[in-house]
Amino acid sequence: MCDFIQRRHYCGHFRFIASRWCRDYTATHIRCHPNILYFESVDALCGDCKLKEAPPCDWENMIKRKQNGSVSY
Repeated sequence: MCDFIQRRHYCGHFRFIASRWCRDYTATHIRCHPNILYFESVDALCGDCKLKEAPPCDWENMIKRKQNGSVSY
């Protein structure tokens, strides 16, 4: 079984981070049942929530986009 850390973010989302891969996974790359060894809480947003709250880039308004979302140069 692979060893994992379960991390709970401030936004309420959970992430599972591998701390050690088992021998079977390193040979076959087929995931086995996780063995959660450690739980931790973090006072930060997860990566998905950080992207939602991030302000748009300064140059975002300079890009000319077509209706379908493609970029024209």
